[in-house]
Amino acid sequence: MLISSYMRYGRASMSNDKIVFCDTGFVIRLLDRTSELHENAVGYLRYFLENDYVIRMSTIAVAEFCVKDRIEHLPLKQILLSPFNAYHASKTGECARILYEAKAKGVVEVDARILIQNDVKLLVQAECESANYYLTSDSRSRRMYDVLKDNGKLTFDFTDIHSPYTQKFGVLEFGE
Repeated sequence: MLISSYMRYGRASMSNDKIVFCDTGFVIRLLDRTSELHENAVGYLRYFLENDYVIRMSTIAVAEFCVKDRIEHLPLKQILLSPFNAYHASKTGECARILYEAKAKGVVEVDARILIQNDVKLLVQAECESANYYLTSDSRSRRMYDVLKDNGKLTFDFTDIHSPYTQKFGVLEFGE
């Protein structure tokens, strides 16, 4: 199933594609019906699919997801898996350098180890793949996003699902 889903949707991004990149937290909330953010996650997914966006998820996020669940539970008919590659790694190193410099100035909290946080890898991969939106439930990663955006490294919209899509996009929902 994993290979067939990738082959079905696994084309390189075209310049006219509208792309949403989602992180692990978004997918966890999407699949966990008991989560307080479940309805928000479902709303965002529905909104983006109805508006012809390509939904992508990094293989890094898949690895995080698989710590507590199985890959078979991912909604691979709706989400395209995007392998993290050498180009993404190179750009991530550049961005990590900016974040460590910002940490030295007290602007942002970044792990002191040379190990690069997965949040940075996911943000940079989203940029490399021309994402329009980055869906997350991790409000803390917003500060890293802000530093990288202020340094001209990110251009997509950081979308925290703590706010419903109706508020984000000014959509009025009517009963069915």
